[in-house]
Amino acid sequence: MSKEDQLRDIDQVVLQKVAEGVDTTHKISEITTFETHRIRYSLKKLDSLELLKLEKQDGTVERIVDGQRRVFQSPLQGELTDRGEGCLKQNKEDLNRYQDLTHEELVEKVLELESQFEELQRSFDVLRNQVQREL
Repeated sequence: MSKEDQLRDIDQVVLQKVAEGVDTTHKISEITTFETHRIRYSLKKLDSLELLKLEKQDGTVERIVDGQRRVFQSPLQGELTDRGEGCLKQNKEDLNRYQDLTHEELVEKVLELESQFEELQRSFDVLRNQVQREL
């Protein structure tokens, strides 16, 4: 499994937003439904996977919150790396691959995936039973 396969939905959204120029925790939280702490975790994860380069500038920023001027530490800022650009490109190609399928091909793919899932479920049940017997 490649590092990019470890991306959750939030990671992919954050990566896409940074590519669009929405590059701070605060900005991303303003235009998505994700909480700031989850975005911060995602940014750090994407940095560790070398899909983003994170920078935190020294100092503070001022924002108006509920009509009051508040001072915050400077937010984390992300910049897309070449590897991050490649990951976004691959995700788009994967999406296009399914969009180009006919209805019949999509039905066939869903049936194939359901069959694979059922086989995995059966294998898991067998393994679980074996483990329970050993305990």
